[in-house]
Amino acid sequence: MSQPVLSRPAGAEPLPRSLAAVDDDLRSCRRIRRDAARELAEVRRRQEELADLEAALLVTIDCRSRMVDHLLDERLRVRAAPACRGGWTPAP
Repeated sequence: MSQPVLSRPAGAEPLPRSLAAVDDDLRSCRRIRRDAARELAEVRRRQEELADLEAALLVTIDCRSRMVDHLLDERLRVRAAPACRGGWTPAP
C-alpha cells in the first residue's frame, strides 16, 4: 500500500494561509453543501412521487386481478350453461 503524498513534511507546522484563501475554501464548501442539500431534496421529492405511483399501480393490479377472477368465473358459468341445458358445448 502506498503512502499518502504530503504537501509538507510530516510533523512540520502548516504554513499560514491568507484569509482570502480560507474564505474561498469556505464558500466552496458551503456551495457544495447547499447543492447537495438541494439534490437530496429533489431525490426525496422523486421518491414520494414514485411511492404514489407505486400505490396507484398496486391498486390497478389488484382491481384488474379481481376483474380477471370474476371474468374467469363468468366464463365457466357461460360454458357450463349449455351443457346443463343439454346443448352443444364448443371445444376450448
